[in-house]
Amino acid sequence: MDSLCIVVPKKKAEPIRRKLLERGILRKDLQIRSDSRNVYLPVIQRIDLGYPVESSEFREVEELVTDYRVLVDVPDELRPLLPSSFDTLGSVALVKMADEIAPYAKDIGKAILAAQKSIRTVCMDSGVVDEFRTRNIKVVAGDKTTETTHKEYGLVFRLDVAKVFFSPRLATERDIVSRQVQQGEAVVDMFAGIGPFSIMIARSRAPRVVYAIDMNPVAIEFMKQNIQLNKVEGIRPILGDAGEEIGKLEKADRIIMNLPHEASSYLPDALKALRPGGIIHYYEIMEDSKVMERLDGIATLARREGRVLKELARRKVKSYSPTMTFYGFDLQFF
Repeated sequence: MDSLCIVVPKKKAEPIRRKLLERGILRKDLQIRSDSRNVYLPVIQRIDLGYPVESSEFREVEELVTDYRVLVDVPDELRPLLPSSFDTLGSVALVKMADEIAPYAKDIGKAILAAQKSIRTVCMDSGVVDEFRTRNIKVVAGDKTTETTHKEYGLVFRLDVAKVFFSPRLATERDIVSRQVQQGEAVVDMFAGIGPFSIMIARSRAPRVVYAIDMNPVAIEFMKQNIQLNKVEGIRPILGDAGEEIGKLEKADRIIMNLPHEASSYLPDALKALRPGGIIHYYEIMEDSKVMERLDGIATLARREGRVLKELARRKVKSYSPTMTFYGFDLQFF
């Protein structure tokens, strides 16, 4: 079938695909195709993203049941409580369920396996539980293993979803931050986990060094594996508390603080470790009405350290609850 398509170089294809998907312009009824240089993304209308638009032939996608809710058998009064989405990490699905629907977890898991052929393990996710930010999960269907390999932006990450924290929903944010890194910078990733921020930066930019700190020894071991898998250099994994370890390092040009529930308590340590003119990528979950109050507090803290704050950017990374938002801030301190 002929269709309009956007012709994108392979290295640029994934973020463009995501953008088209978010805008509802990518055709889901046709198979994306590629050649040695380009990816051809079928679209429903012309759109100017800086890439050529042409007409080409595509294969139609075979109709499959992809919404597990069509397959699962639960009482009609509970059907509105079925999760409408879930996180997928490699071959593992992490599903948050309301208490009322939890007794049907196995049925939900089996339906997801039937609808999503790439999923091999389904886990019920009861949230982050300990100092290592691991998820309280229970395997409800499929293979018992919780280890998997997740891919994003051409990178691969080995992890165990029961022993380390990783959010696939931050893929775009990691790309945004990595694109800001300049050649020769010293970067500190204070809560690095299995290394997604650090590895993307080392792979796509040219920092002089990336110090990747985490207090979870399992995460550090997976990070070391992922450094080798992605064939990157210049990352120095550090096991320990970020507040203590960052003071032992050289002054940083850029610091990443992805610990949204507790990052504020580490800000004094980060400011002391930052070069004049350096940038902190700061994340916190808060109510929209509290944003200016938080920024005023950070500015006050900076003044106490003899620094001046300049807000470069502010992003609503994702919704956290009906009243709370996961915010990302790019903050420069002079």
